[in-house]
Amino acid sequence: MATEVETSYACTNEPPHRFTITARSRVRGGILVTLRRLDERYPPRELFITGREMKMGSDNVYKACFVCVDQGFKETAIVLPKSEIELGLPPA
Repeated sequence: MATEVETSYACTNEPPHRFTITARSRVRGGILVTLRRLDERYPPRELFITGREMKMGSDNVYKACFVCVDQGFKETAIVLPKSEIELGLPPA
């Protein structure tokens, strides 16, 4: 019996909100990633990651946590590894 393990990502809030990538696609100027919250029911959200963010020198992309923003918190981020953002996408 094979089981698929979901990779999860967390924001920097305490306690952190947990997410998984459910879809990704290359679009003009970057990559569109759909995140689904794992720890509570919440509508999925699409994040646009620019080509410039992907070319930056670090291994991760930092995006504002949309759950924290909706609740009025500031300066929290979801850390997404570039390798996971591009996983399964054709080369640019």
